[in-house]
Amino acid sequence: MVAQIRAQGGRPALIPFGGSSGVGARGYVACARELQQQLPDLDTVVVALGSGGTMAGLVAALGPDKVLGIDTGAMPDPLPAVARFAAEAGEEPVDSGALRARFDQVGSGYGDLVESVAAAMSLIATTEGIVLDPIYTGRALAGLIAAIDDGDITSGSTTVLMHTGGLPGLFGHPVTLSYAQSLLQTFG
Repeated sequence: MVAQIRAQGGRPALIPFGGSSGVGARGYVACARELQQQLPDLDTVVVALGSGGTMAGLVAALGPDKVLGIDTGAMPDPLPAVARFAAEAGEEPVDSGALRARFDQVGSGYGDLVESVAAAMSLIATTEGIVLDPIYTGRALAGLIAAIDDGDITSGSTTVLMHTGGLPGLFGHPVTLSYAQSLLQTFG
């Protein structure tokens, strides 16, 4: 469609996969600057890593050592995209090898609800009243818990879990639909 519109003299704007680009990452550069103002002693921001734009903006402003991306399985290798978008959104090149990421919350794939994610979602819902989706922020929380368990994030450090939304994904997830159907049959 983009080529067709250009051939007709138009100037289309193509929104990339996940809305991720250097331009899109700039919104999270602003977010990171606000975090720095509110938390000058910020050590780590934990964020879901899908198509890379959110993490890229945070990395462009905070540096790769202060951002931990938790892979969602949206892309086979998201780190080169994060590095590219971060460089486009910031002023310096970013080495994908310097990025911090965890790949242990994906299970068998993007749509899979792994036990650690379900447990993290249940924990935060029952203790804090916060509802997370199973693909993005649910995985980010499970990754944060795993990072604490293995010492990557230590007690006393100032850490932020970036809740990027995704709630509609909860209601369309196959596990949620199956659970809702069982409730209807039970309480119908």
